[in-house]
Amino acid sequence: MSTQTPVIQWWYKSYCRDRTRDAFSFPEGLGVRGSSSHVDCSDSSRTVRVVASVTGSSITLAEHYKGRDITIINKADLRIGELQWGDSGVYLCKVIISDDLEGRNEAPVELLVLGESSTPLLSPTLSSLQPSISPSHLPPCL
Repeated sequence: MSTQTPVIQWWYKSYCRDRTRDAFSFPEGLGVRGSSSHVDCSDSSRTVRVVASVTGSSITLAEHYKGRDITIINKADLRIGELQWGDSGVYLCKVIISDDLEGRNEAPVELLVLGESSTPLLSPTLSSLQPSISPSHLPPCL
């Protein structure tokens, strides 16, 4: 177990193609996972940027997000206040610990903004990187 303070970084990656139509389409087969072409493209063909990072109690917002109600709470949960249409995309949580080079240190969470809603919480669970859905927040990324 590491004694180093972890750096938590949240990154944003835009979808490779618009997801709005997908959200209102009925899947061809129930229980069959659809195409992932909306996330499977090179980073050079979409917007990729840091959202925020935290080390200990020091939180830093990237320039693009300054002035917005965005923060990291509960050690690693990304809280986005008022959503904007452009917030739809893939959010990637990365945990960086300098002396821990084993295991999985990142995981994605998809966010699709369709209209007015409550404040989303992108919540990593520090004990696991397996995403799950909870009614009170978006899937965890860790």
